[in-house]
Amino acid sequence: MNTLMKPGMILAALFLLTACTQSSIRDPASPFYRVPVGSQLTLNQPLEIRPGHTRVFVQRGVVTDFSDLNQYWPSCSFEVRDLKQEPQQIAPDRFTVRRVQQGQTAIVGQPHLQVASLALSLRHSDGGQPTVARYYDLWLASDKQPNVMRLRCFDSMADLTEANLPLYIEIEAALGAIATIEP
Repeated sequence: MNTLMKPGMILAALFLLTACTQSSIRDPASPFYRVPVGSQLTLNQPLEIRPGHTRVFVQRGVVTDFSDLNQYWPSCSFEVRDLKQEPQQIAPDRFTVRRVQQGQTAIVGQPHLQVASLALSLRHSDGGQPTVARYYDLWLASDKQPNVMRLRCFDSMADLTEANLPLYIEIEAALGAIATIEP
C-alpha cells in the first residue's frame, strides 16, 4: 500500500466511525429526547408502597393500583429494592438519575384452553404479533433513601411493530405534580 493511501484510509475509517455516533438530543419536545444521566428527579409528595409489593404506580398524575391502570395510556412506577410485609414510604426527596435504560415487556394474554380429545383451541389472540409495552428505566440515587431503586415509565401497549418508547412529555403527564424531572 502506498504511503498516500494509508492516511486516506485512516481518515475515511475515522469519518465513518464518527458518523455512526449518536449526537445528544437536547430538546425535550423531540421524539428522540432521552432524560440525561445526571438529571434531578424531585418527588413532591410522599408515596406509599403496599405490603408485599415493591412499587407504586402513577398515571395522569394520580397514584393508582396496577389493576386500575389504563394500559393504553403512559404510566410510571417508583420501585424499591426491598420487599417487605409492611407498608413502605418513599418520602419527598431529590434523586439523581444515575443510568437510563430502555426495554420492553410482552403483555401476557389469557392462556390457551384446549379441550381433551377435540381439535378445539380457544385463543385470546389470533396468533399475530405479540402485544408489548416499551419503557425507560431511570435508575435513581439518594443518600437519604438508598432503597429507592428506579422510576420505570411505560408507553401504551401496542403490537410489536407499533410499540414506542414513552415521550418525555408523556412521562411528565404520567407523573403530573407527583414528581418533576430537571435535565
